Amino acid sequence: MILIKDNFFEEETFFKLQDYAEKSEYNIVTAGDKQFSTLQAPSYILPLIQIDGYDVTLSFIRRAYNGFDEEPRIHCDGIIMNEKTSFATVIYINNIVNVTSNGTAFYEHELHGARLSEDASEDEFNRLILEDSNNESKWRLTDFVSAKPNRMLRYDARMFHSKYPNKITEGIRIVLVAFYTKSK
Repeated sequence: MILIKDNFFEEETFFKLQDYAEKSEYNIVTAGDKQFSTLQAPSYILPLIQIDGYDVTLSFIRRAYNGFDEEPRIHCDGIIMNEKTSFATVIYINNIVNVTSNGTAFYEHELHGARLSEDASEDEFNRLILEDSNNESKWRLTDFVSAKPNRMLRYDARMFHSKYPNKITEGIRIVLVAFYTKSK
């Protein structure tokens, strides 16, 4: 399941978010041997990205730019904060002028297909991230959603994906991401 909605936020809200994302100071977060440039999602955004019957497990703003965050990192978001995740959302924030054309690519894995099975072990989930995520010979590109300011992309969290292209050669790619678990 891939859902795309353009003009997701009202214009005033989007410009406020865009301004926040462009002017705030980001933190470098290390996860294993990977580094990400992140910023806390503003609290006024969280109610606007809710999905009925689901809780937002984690949401933040992420950026990639020339020389930073350039590996393919093909993965799924099936486990976030030690919980099985149902959906993931990406909202493209940056203005597309003077930025490498980019978006989100979806893939099939040579063994698992387009998504990781719900029954897959945490060990297999971790193995894919550690061993296969940067080995492009294990993957086949199947779909691509281009970035457009204020475009929301939602997909099954078990689907394999990555930012695309992995190298931003011009400007900065900025996205808001959110992960959801079924409400208890």
